[in-house]
Amino acid sequence: MNSGLRHPAKGAGGPPLLLLHGFLGHPGAWDAVLAALPDHGEAWCPWLPGHGPAPAEPGTWAATVEAIAAALPPGVLLAGYSLGARLALGAALARSGAAHATLLVGGHVGLADAGERAERAALDAGRAAALRHDLGAFVADWEALPLFASQHRLAPALQARQRAVRLAHDAQALAWAFEVAGLACMPDYRPALANTTQRLHWLTGGEDTRFSRLAASVVRPPRVTHELAPGAGHNLLLEAPEAVAAALLRLADEAA
Repeated sequence: MNSGLRHPAKGAGGPPLLLLHGFLGHPGAWDAVLAALPDHGEAWCPWLPGHGPAPAEPGTWAATVEAIAAALPPGVLLAGYSLGARLALGAALARSGAAHATLLVGGHVGLADAGERAERAALDAGRAAALRHDLGAFVADWEALPLFASQHRLAPALQARQRAVRLAHDAQALAWAFEVAGLACMPDYRPALANTTQRLHWLTGGEDTRFSRLAASVVRPPRVTHELAPGAGHNLLLEAPEAVAAALLRLADEAA
C-alpha cells in the first residue's frame, strides 16, 4: 500500500493506528479525528488504491485486503470509513490476530443474496461508466444521494473543501472502487463474523438507518459490538469526528 500520511505518536501514545479513508476520500479525512484524540500511537493514513497518487491496483478484492493485512503493524488498531471499513473488515478477517481491534465506521458486511449481488454489479458498472464520462457530474450526483443528506447541514466551506478533494481524483483510477472493491466484489462476511474471535466494533450515525441496521444484525458481544453516534449520518469522519475519536480511545484502552 502507498504509505500516505504518517502522524507521530501523541500524548501518552498507545497502539499504532492504520486508518483507511472512504470512496472519493483522502488521508486527511482522518485529521479531525486525530486532533480530537488526546493520546494516540503512531498513525498511518494511506491512500486507498485508485485515489490520489496511489495506483489502481491490486486487481482483485482478495489481493487488496491481503495487501492491507500484510501491512498491519503488530498490535495495530485498524479503522476504516465506508469503503475503507469494508476493506478493514476483510483485512482483519484475513489475518486473524494481527489487529488488536478494528473500528468500522459505516461499514457493510457484504451481500448474501445472489440476485442482490448481480443487481449491485450492474449498478456499479453503470457508476464506473458515469465516473469515467464526467467526474464533475458524477460527484454532484454522488453528493445528492439520500445516504449523504445529513451533510447538507454542514458549513458550506466544509462541503466545498470535501468537493474539491473529490474533484481532484483521477476518474479512470477511481473506477477501481467499483470494479475491484465494489460491494458486488466483496464477500459476504456474515458466516465469518458469526465465528470470529476478532475484536470488531461498528460505529454508525443515528440518522444512518440502513448501515445501523446492518451493524446491529451482526452484533455478538463482547467480540463484535455496535454503537450509534446520535444526530449524525453516514460520514462520521466529517460529521462527528469526536465520536470516532472516542470509539478509538475506548478500543485503545482495551489494549492497555
